[in-house]
Amino acid sequence: MRGYVRSSGDRAGLSPFEVATEVRMDATRHLTALAGDASMCAIGRSGRSFPAAKYHEGRQAAAGQARRLLRASSAGGVEPSDGDSVDGSVAQALAGVTSDWQQMLADAEAKGPDWVAYATGGLDALAEISETDA
Repeated sequence: MRGYVRSSGDRAGLSPFEVATEVRMDATRHLTALAGDASMCAIGRSGRSFPAAKYHEGRQAAAGQARRLLRASSAGGVEPSDGDSVDGSVAQALAGVTSDWQQMLADAEAKGPDWVAYATGGLDALAEISETDA
């Protein structure tokens, strides 16, 4: 399930940070369209299952996590935006985050469809960001 606006070919020249920003904004748009003005916490407390929204919530969370990681790994704290590709150290860090989300997905199987959708959305977002090839 891909939710981003641009295809990977349309992202030529974008840095991983810019792709993560785009993915996060796209996930936010989808989440808002699905949930309206209801918070995910309120929806969860209602007892209703809402995997479509949880998927985009996971995309949003993972993209935000990747943005923080990419910002922290950038020299001098400057946002990477010069078309930097995913270099070895950043790729390793993203792989570590991806591993965490894979474990979350494995654990989610016992928790139900909302948790599976959330973890799947996170993994899809990280895959989109990791595919960056500027």
